[in-house]
Amino acid sequence: MKLTVFTPFGTILKSKILKVNFETLSGYYTLLPKHIDFAAAMEANIVTYTTTEGIEKYVACHRGIVVKKGDTVTITAQNAVLGETLDELTKVIEREFKQIDEQRKEINSAMARLELGIIRGFGQLNKGDFDGGI
Repeated sequence: MKLTVFTPFGTILKSKILKVNFETLSGYYTLLPKHIDFAAAMEANIVTYTTTEGIEKYVACHRGIVVKKGDTVTITAQNAVLGETLDELTKVIEREFKQIDEQRKEINSAMARLELGIIRGFGQLNKGDFDGGI
């Protein structure tokens, strides 16, 4: 099989593999060469894959989609980091990916407040309560 990991910044990984393990929103999966075609959404997790040389390697993926079609497994993630050890990548997920999620929540909250302010402003215009700065 072939494994490719993409992010908005480019291709992070291209490798020939024997198998790949990952977690989706509905549970853990292992894909082998004769596995049926497959697609699922992923949360932040560590993807483990075994190279054709039998070496187990890791890549931390932050949210994304995994698709297996034929002998190709493609992961498209918001962010991905290659690592040598599980401890190293666990820290990446806890520190960097969680920080990104917190920032996203803050931005969404600020956008919601801004939208509410705009809606209230339009409401005041319709009622004639807005003095237009005069």
